[in-house]
Amino acid sequence: MSQMSGVTPRNLGGQMFVSSHRETSSSSGNRIPKMKTCGPFLLFLCGPVAALGSVVVERYEHVKKCLSWHEAQSHCRSKFTDLGTIYEESDEETNLDSYSAWIGLHKTPRGWFWFDGHEMSLNDPDWAQDEPNPLETCAVVSYGIKKVYGKRCEEHNFFFCEERGSDRFTFVPESKNMSDAKAHCASQNKALASFHIDRIFQSEVKKQDYPVWTGLHREGGAWKWSYDSSEYRNWASQESSATGDCVAISSRNKKMSAQNCEARFPFVCLSTNLVLVREEKTWEEALRHCRALGSSACGSREYDLVSVQPGDEREHVHVSAAVQEADTEEVWVGLRFLAGSWLWVNGATLLYPDLPSCPHPLQRCGALPKRSAGGGFLLADCAERRNFLCYRKQ
Repeated sequence: MSQMSGVTPRNLGGQMFVSSHRETSSSSGNRIPKMKTCGPFLLFLCGPVAALGSVVVERYEHVKKCLSWHEAQSHCRSKFTDLGTIYEESDEETNLDSYSAWIGLHKTPRGWFWFDGHEMSLNDPDWAQDEPNPLETCAVVSYGIKKVYGKRCEEHNFFFCEERGSDRFTFVPESKNMSDAKAHCASQNKALASFHIDRIFQSEVKKQDYPVWTGLHREGGAWKWSYDSSEYRNWASQESSATGDCVAISSRNKKMSAQNCEARFPFVCLSTNLVLVREEKTWEEALRHCRALGSSACGSREYDLVSVQPGDEREHVHVSAAVQEADTEEVWVGLRFLAGSWLWVNGATLLYPDLPSCPHPLQRCGALPKRSAGGGFLLADCAERRNFLCYRKQ
């Protein structure tokens, strides 16, 4: 959300409220009034009062599966929020060390054998728990726990080659299916690695450097992020002028490189605890809907209508991005005028002292608009129907 100032009327049956207040200290705002009793109508709003700050939580999810950039984007959008946007250097601290790599182990009618002829028993301790799956005929090693997993041979993974007749191994940070990985090793007079000797297995399966997709890509000649915008760049030497149109980050040194978008790499997704509900409901119906999400038998609430605090730019970025995906022009949030006071229904401290002290009866619920010149809330009729924004409590 952009900086707020003044009060601007709006011809949508509501009033746009914007404030210049930017402080985040709870002492600078009005606390929620303590309600000693609750009538039937207000019962659903009553509960413990807590001085909450930002309620939006973000995290980065490292996905080891190797996909093209556009496939990774679709995966992140369906399972999380979007491909990862890097806002500042500290965001690069996400652990990207975990990977899977093809090894020279395959299933035959007689059992599992290494390409050098040694058999791997189904009781071998190097198998991960509940592995191998009877339907899988190729194998990878997973760094981190250093265990072997069965995989479908057509999947794409990095791989290890070994020089024939020696114990020298090479990690190849290119994702290929099992057949192509085997051919790559053979083209260099090598073979897919046989790690049947435990000392070799433990020493060679170590931290490696490889590309991980981020949300940065080139569009119309300019670099932009799949989700939101950020000026952060950490290019490896000369990489910003490379011909690739999609950007990966190095798993170890965290430098950016331009890559062919069709290359298959692991990727990092951005996830938040916001849930946009594209159903048109009144404000009260929206509140009930949020609180019913994931509610337990004992009555504890996992979700609520979101509160938005001034001054937290990262929170505003995520809330604004969610609002832009709505099917209605405004989205209900947890701002409500009740018992003579404005409050956040989740118990968050109210940090907007310039809200009208006696709002019109048809302007007593808060919504966030998709478009406004100065940003801010729309104060609207609670009976109007809109999409709404919930969040999961942490």
